Amino acid sequence: MSDLKIARVELYAVADRLAAPIPWADNQEPLLYTNNIVRLICNDGTEGAGATISYTENDFDRCIIESQRTIVPGLLGKNPLATQELYDWLMARCTWGGLPAKSPIDIAAWDIKGKKAGMPLYMLLGGARSKMLSYASTPMFDTVEEYFPYIDDCIEHGFTAIKLHCYCVYDKDVALVDAVQARYGKTGIRFMLDTATFYTPEQAMKMAKRLESYDWEWLEAPVSDYDYNTYKRLTAKTDLEISSHGNCLLTLQEVTYALSQGMWSDVRQDATVCGGITPLNKCFHIAEGFSKNLEIQAMGYTLTQAANLHVALAHNNCKYFEQFYPYEDFELGAINTIRTDKEGFVHAPAGNGLGIEMDWDKVKEMSVASYVFE
Repeated sequence: MSDLKIARVELYAVADRLAAPIPWADNQEPLLYTNNIVRLICNDGTEGAGATISYTENDFDRCIIESQRTIVPGLLGKNPLATQELYDWLMARCTWGGLPAKSPIDIAAWDIKGKKAGMPLYMLLGGARSKMLSYASTPMFDTVEEYFPYIDDCIEHGFTAIKLHCYCVYDKDVALVDAVQARYGKTGIRFMLDTATFYTPEQAMKMAKRLESYDWEWLEAPVSDYDYNTYKRLTAKTDLEISSHGNCLLTLQEVTYALSQGMWSDVRQDATVCGGITPLNKCFHIAEGFSKNLEIQAMGYTLTQAANLHVALAHNNCKYFEQFYPYEDFELGAINTIRTDKEGFVHAPAGNGLGIEMDWDKVKEMSVASYVFE
C-alpha cells in the first residue's frame, strides 16, 4: 500500500438554505450552519471524507473552505495511510483557519485507512464497544414552556439524557432549570446544562450548586475556557461534573495542563475542531491517564457525528454521545445516518472506515462554494 497516493481533492461548503436558523443564547442572532466537507480520492479510486461544521450570523460561512483551499494542493501525491506523517505535515501549514480547517483532512485520511484495512474505524482504533448512550442536544426555545413538548418527544424517541441549550442569562436559566427539575426530576432522565461561557464566576458557582443539589449530570461551559481560576474553584467546591466549552484549549499540551491543574472534571473535545482523529485518539489516552472521561462534543452533520462516534467507541472513558435532535436538518447529503435507538443507544455505522455514504450530487447542488484540485 506504499504506492497509494492522493490524486484528487474536492472541497465543499454545503448549506441548507431551507433549514431554520438556531440561536444558542439569548444575545445571539439565529445562526446559519455550513457543512465544510473534504473529499480525498486516491489513485486506485479509494475515497475518504471528513467535515467540520461552522456557524455564523447573517450568511453562510466561507472562511473554512477558503483556508482549506490554501492547504490542500500540497496533499496531492501524499499517502493517506501514513496518518501521523500527514498530520505532522498539516500542523506545519500556515492558515488562519486554524485546527478546524485542518481537521476534516485528517478525518478523511482515516476514512481511507479504515477502508483499506477492511475495518470500521472504531475497531481499527481499539474497538472498546459498538454502541454507547447518547443525549439529545436541544435548541434554545423562546419560552420555558416550549421545552416541555420537546423533552417529551425526546423521551418518547428513546433518549435517556438531554442537554439544555439555555438563554445564558442567569435568572432566565434558573427559571428553566427549576421548571425542568419540577417536571422531570423523578423520571430518571439525566439532564445537562450548557451556558456557552456567558456566566460570571459568581453565577457559575451558584448554578453549579443548584445543579449539584438536583443531581444533574454536568454543567458545561459556565465561563470562558481561559478563566482557569474559576474552573479550578468550581471543580474544587462542587461534586458536579464541570465541563469546558471544548472549542478553545484543544491541543494535547493544553489538555494535559488543564487536567494537571484540576481545572476540569472531564475533557470536552471534538475531532472536527481539535485537528482530527489523530489528536482526539491521543486525547482519550491523556484523559484516561488522569482517570477522567472525555465527553465528546459532536453536535453537527453526519460526517461530524461519525468521526467523533468512532473514536468514542474505541475507548471506554466516554459516557455519552451528543446528538442534535430533531435530526433532519443535520443529515443533508448523507445517504446513511446516525440516530439513537429506542433504548437510548447510538450504534457504530455499518461499513468500513467512517461507514458513511454521501450523495455527492446533492452535496454539489447545495454548496455555496467548492474547489477541486488534481
